[in-house]
Amino acid sequence: MKFLQFLLFAGLLLIGVTLARPAFADPIAEKSPQYAEITQTLDTLIQAQTNPKEAGFTAESLAQKIGDLRFQKYIMETSEDWGICRNDTSETIGVYTRKPKKPGAAVLSYLGAGETTDDDVACTGIYLPGDSLVSDLDLGGGPVAATIIDGSNLVISQNPVTNAIEFNLPLTGVFQADQTDLLVPELTQAEVAAQVPNAPVD
Repeated sequence: MKFLQFLLFAGLLLIGVTLARPAFADPIAEKSPQYAEITQTLDTLIQAQTNPKEAGFTAESLAQKIGDLRFQKYIMETSEDWGICRNDTSETIGVYTRKPKKPGAAVLSYLGAGETTDDDVACTGIYLPGDSLVSDLDLGGGPVAATIIDGSNLVISQNPVTNAIEFNLPLTGVFQADQTDLLVPELTQAEVAAQVPNAPVD
């Protein structure tokens, strides 16, 4: 009798845990519209492998693009947070954040050295002044908004030798002010570093 009661209790407990699973435990792939876009683009590029030139790629560049998209898809399928940015540089930096369930563009705020954005908001990218030194990225002399996919855990650091800004993940887009609805002000690196940190942090 006690064994049956135990089985009944265990069954009810299992059902309760399953039904009460918090919403944030779902992978970002189930919530973000970016996932469908990435999946569709990836499928198209995989089909283009039979004739890369016709699709406007070399075999090497197409393979690189497919690899990047597969990595982005993996991030979205395994991450439960909308996006987190960590500032491992020695200065304040600009980041774009938004409330995941509210429509509208992300806002520019400032993340202090050593700080990490709150996981209740989505960090969607980083602001880079025109005079920023960034590894493997030419800003063209003007400020840009660099974006990341939903679900990313972006770490912004500085190369100890060159002092250039580095990222642990590939950026998905780099936009000048006239190419995006994000705020891209004309600030210098020194002006950004002088800002009072106001980004939502953990």
